[in-house]
Amino acid sequence: MKKKLFKIITLSVVLFSTIILVQSCAVSGLSSEPMSFQKETTQNGLIIGSITFPKEKAKFNGYFIRVNAKDTDEKIAKKKSTEIQISPEQIWKMKHKGQLDNGLTYLFAIERPEGKYEIPSIRLFTNSGIAALQRTNYSGSFSIPFDVKKGEITYVGNIIFNEYANENDTLVLYKNNYEKDINAIKTIQPTVDWSKANNDINRKIEYNNNKVKR
Repeated sequence: MKKKLFKIITLSVVLFSTIILVQSCAVSGLSSEPMSFQKETTQNGLIIGSITFPKEKAKFNGYFIRVNAKDTDEKIAKKKSTEIQISPEQIWKMKHKGQLDNGLTYLFAIERPEGKYEIPSIRLFTNSGIAALQRTNYSGSFSIPFDVKKGEITYVGNIIFNEYANENDTLVLYKNNYEKDINAIKTIQPTVDWSKANNDINRKIEYNNNKVKR
């Protein structure tokens, strides 16, 4: 009995440590705490957007939207880059719990230093027991470029990620749902002045090998 209990505790500690490790470089999508972004005093810019899934049932334990800084200095680029963490409900069953579309759409709003960026991939996290971690990168599938400017709010768009895509199905689509997303974010984070958020309707999205291959 004691040995069994010890194994359970050990497994729990390893699993918890692994989850903390994989999430350590990520930031949550949209904080429930009041945001303190003040464009007059901040040294950063704010990026906002959303990600939508096709079904209520989540396929993975965690989704990490990569935000890559573009800088000739690799150390600076690495320091400025991050991942936006999206976590579905998973206490009783795997279920998406976003803020829009009956839970299918998650909003995000994060601060980044000034510079050029892109969103090029989504990393998937699967809690599979002892192994605990599986990663899948869709790098090269798409590229959403944008600039972050000091004191400005930039809308990067709505990413539609088909996690249930079959062979030759499209993995990622992009839409400009500015009015819908910004109005929802205003309601959740009313302390920020959203009136001058920048919506680049002419943003050019690049797709490459954006199909599922078996």
